[in-house]
Amino acid sequence: MPPAGPRGTAPLAAVVLLVLGAPLALASEDCLWYLDRNGSWHPGFDCEFFTFCCGTCYQRYCCRDLTLLITERQQKHCLAFSPKTIAGIASAVILFVAVVATTICCFLCSCCYLYRRRQQLQSTFEGQEIPMTGIPMQPVYQYPPDPKAGPAPPQPGFMYPPSGPAPQYPLYPAGPPIYNPAAPPPYMPPQPSYPGA
Repeated sequence: MPPAGPRGTAPLAAVVLLVLGAPLALASEDCLWYLDRNGSWHPGFDCEFFTFCCGTCYQRYCCRDLTLLITERQQKHCLAFSPKTIAGIASAVILFVAVVATTICCFLCSCCYLYRRRQQLQSTFEGQEIPMTGIPMQPVYQYPPDPKAGPAPPQPGFMYPPSGPAPQYPLYPAGPPIYNPAAPPPYMPPQPSYPGA
């Protein structure tokens, strides 16, 4: 057997140190935040040197017992959403969508107070509107009226029957047409001669 010298024990010590130190290196020195069984939130905390985060998903503490060790990866798996968390997130999203949809409808629907108020603000800048509902309007007649029809009966809301169509005035004086295609071409009248010209 060869003598055990400093050279022979060094590799053995390194292997022992790696085997014993592996859990120390793999262990997480801090505990992440967690929710206990009652749903209470607990902030994360750091463990002292050579102590580890131990416990379960619902209770965490620092210890030196490797059998109670909970790694950071295991802690992150504990953060999976519980049914209460999923229900809370879903209700928050639904509430947000409902608020946004209600706001959009109130600005676009004519039955909503905000829509009416916005329209009133816009109309004040456009000028004053004069209501025409109290002034009766005479009915519009077809043009030209049939001369055989006679006078129209009085309309409701008017005291006198309409007087009939307005007389038509000719646009041009009555007489022969201005342009006669059979007439000779136009000519220039003779210019008066000046004395001495």
